[in-house]
Amino acid sequence: MKFTSKSATLVAALLMATTGAITTLSSNNTEVNAATVATVKSGVTAQLYNSNGAWVTDRALAPNTAWRVGTISKIAGVTMYQVATNEYLRASDSTLTGQPQQQATTSLVATMNSNGGPLYFSATKGDPARYQTMGANTAWRVSHVVSNGKDTFYEVGLGTFVNAKDAQLNMTPSNVETIGFDPYLGMK
Repeated sequence: MKFTSKSATLVAALLMATTGAITTLSSNNTEVNAATVATVKSGVTAQLYNSNGAWVTDRALAPNTAWRVGTISKIAGVTMYQVATNEYLRASDSTLTGQPQQQATTSLVATMNSNGGPLYFSATKGDPARYQTMGANTAWRVSHVVSNGKDTFYEVGLGTFVNAKDAQLNMTPSNVETIGFDPYLGMK
């Protein structure tokens, strides 16, 4: 094969482009190496949990494997490291190296007691709600905490609440609204 000056120029341009791409990839790897990493402890097969604290049943992490951490969160009172979209590793199952890039804004989560509890409704127009119970040990994201002066309730859905006596929060709420709230349990 005969090389011409055009061929040499094309090869040089390709080499420069390839070298630039390799440099870019290398700098990305450097950023990844500097990130926060959770390594599963030796002898532990670590279970994964979702953002509500529910166990992800079809996956686990092998011992001595390293996972890049997206955020650090408290979920149902337990410190967890985000290792995938909506998948979290318990801090107690791993060791952490590096500095977190950001601290997660933790969502308020109510975990039902071992007996569960009834779901309360606010007054609504239209057909009355049906009586429902919340499952034992289930976790629910809370949008508002309200008090009617004698009881406190956690809003777990639009116009739906659980009584604070039936659940625990993962952290102290920053804002409790005191309103004229008269909850009802729905029709049986």
